[in-house]
Formats: sequence, structure tokens, C-alpha cells
Amino acid sequence: MILIDGLRLEYRDGRQAVPVVDDLHLHIAAGESIAILGPSGCGKTSLLYAICGLVKPSSGRVIVDGQVVDRPRRDVALILQDLGLLPWKTVWKNASLSLELGGPLATPTPSLTTQDKTLVREWHRRKKSLFWGYFWLLVTGAWAAGQRFYLDRPFSAAVYLVTLGLWAIAGGFYWNEIQKIIEAKPDASWSELLWGGGWPQIALFLVVLVLSSELISRLVYDLFTMPRQIREANLLIAQQVQSVKPILDELGLDSKFYDRYPHQLSGGERQRVALARALATHPKVLLMDEPLAALDAFNRERIQDLLVHLWRERGLTQIIVTHDVQEAVFLGSRIVVLTERPARIKAIIENPCVGTSRTSEAFYEKVLELRRELA
Repeated sequence: MILIDGLRLEYRDGRQAVPVVDDLHLHIAAGESIAILGPSGCGKTSLLYAICGLVKPSSGRVIVDGQVVDRPRRDVALILQDLGLLPWKTVWKNASLSLELGGPLATPTPSLTTQDKTLVREWHRRKKSLFWGYFWLLVTGAWAAGQRFYLDRPFSAAVYLVTLGLWAIAGGFYWNEIQKIIEAKPDASWSELLWGGGWPQIALFLVVLVLSSELISRLVYDLFTMPRQIREANLLIAQQVQSVKPILDELGLDSKFYDRYPHQLSGGERQRVALARALATHPKVLLMDEPLAALDAFNRERIQDLLVHLWRERGLTQIIVTHDVQEAVFLGSRIVVLTERPARIKAIIENPCVGTSRTSEAFYEKVLELRRELA
């Protein structure tokens, strides 16, 4: 499933190349769960970035599902240490972010009936957005801004409104200068009025021209593409209901959490939102960079149990970077121990205790074995 062949990663420190990972070889079978342990700063996170295509190797290669990784892949999901939740988006929007950024899934979407409460709810939310879009349409005349609100892209709509405002300001100054010329010289020619008789007026004219052309080009583009964008937005809603809702429900985040923001959630709930976002596109590979480091012991064990359940149920190939020895033993069917930077493989330990009782004698013995390896 994943083949790491002679991987070497470097970063530049001025003119000097500093190695982070050097000559690393590792094969990970489909459906395997790998825990990676190593000293702080040895290159564990850089290794994850290389596997998901965010960092290009200095030499060597990473192969996922038979293809060399040279860019981010949709079937490889990454959960960062700080989770990466956007504070201005709700649980529903954060969990749907991978779908929104990547566009609708290529797989066909089953038909969803209008009796689906979540689907109806999302349609009503879009109608509210559309209402505000038409409100701006009446105020500004910006047809495309209204449609952008329907697509839930208020920032893009704001671009239209700001452009219109700047156009109005620049046009007002320019018209004021023309009026002054007409008062001073009633028989002024068109060229004199156009150029205003000086560079400040010419600059104003160019500002108006540039802003007008930008606005017009955006309007024309949206006129031709808006029907397709609206179809994609409606498809996205259906796929959110199909993909995101079941995952949120499975993770214990039912409808009462959908409209909450990250600051209104506990640490464990935020972790589950990050998991839902990673799983929304049905990845084959799940990469996790110390995702449980900020949790208390109770929540950490609950999320560990959840990760094992998801791994077994979904058949994921997962790699988790951790500093916690017990966590590595509980989550990894194999445990890879790395050396100091530049990271090389020091040992690979087979672990039959993955997902077993943390209080068993075998689990305790495996933890001791791993601690001796790290010493």
C-alpha cells in the first residue's frame, strides 16, 4: 500500500542543506496501523508531510497505492497536531471542509429524499443565504454578489461589493474633475474631458477603467458559470448529508453540535470534528501527527478506543506519530522507532497487543520492551 524507498528530506538553512530524514526504507501493507516513535525534532512530522505529498523528497520516493506521490492525494488524509479547525466555521462546516475545497466527490451520490431532515435543513440554510444575496442585489445591483451568497461564499461576494464601492469613489472623483473642466472651459473637447488635463485625472481614469474591467469580467464569468456552480453547490449539500452526517453521528456529534463553533467544544469533541473532516472523503490512508497530545488522560483513552474502532471497521491504513509509549502500543500493529535527526529506522517492533486491554500483562511487557528500545 505504502512504500518508502530511500527517502531523504532536507531543508535549507541559508546555503546549507540540513538533512531531516536520511535513507529511510519502509513498507506498510494495506489495512496496517503503524505507530512512529522518536526523539523530538527527529523528522517524524516531515515524514508524514512527504507521505501525503506536502513535501517533495530530496531523493528517494514515496509510493501510495502503486503511484509515486508528487502532490497531495485525496485518498490520503492528514490530521495535524493542532487539528487545524477554522474558528469561524461551525462543526458542520469544519467537517465538510475537505469536500468544499476538493469539490464534489467523483463517486455518484445516491438519491436523497426530501424527507431527510438534515438535507431539508441545509436547503433552508441556503435559502436564507439566497435571501441575503437578493438583499444585496437590491442595495447594490450586484447580481453576482447575490448568487455568491447562495453558494455560501460571502468573501467572494464581498469582493464584488468592495469593487463596486471603489469604482463609485474613483468615478465620483473623476466626475468632479470633469465638472471643473466644463465650468472653466464650456467648449472643452472630448479628449480634454477624457484626460482631464493632468496626470492626477489620468490616474483616476485608469483606476476607474481597471476596477470596471475587473468587475465586468467577474460578472461575465459568473453569468456563464453560475448555473454549473449552483448545481455543484446542491450536489455538495447532498454529499455532505451522505458523507459527513453519518460520520458525525458515529462520532457522537449529533445535530445539536452542528451549529457550534470550535471554542464551544471540549478538547475531545474538537478531536472528533477533525476526525470527521479527515474521514469525509473516504480516504484509504489516515495520517495523524500527535493528534491526542493536548487531551487529558480520560479523553485520550476514549479517542484511542475510537481510533482502533474506526481502523478495524473501515480497514484504513493509518500512521500515527506519537511521543506516548503506551499510545504507540495500543494503536500500532507495528511500532517504528526512529533515531535522532536525520531520522533513520532504529527498530521495527511487531505488536500483537494493538487494541487490547491496557491492564493486561502482555500489554505491560510490550510497553517495557519499547521503553528499553528507546533508552
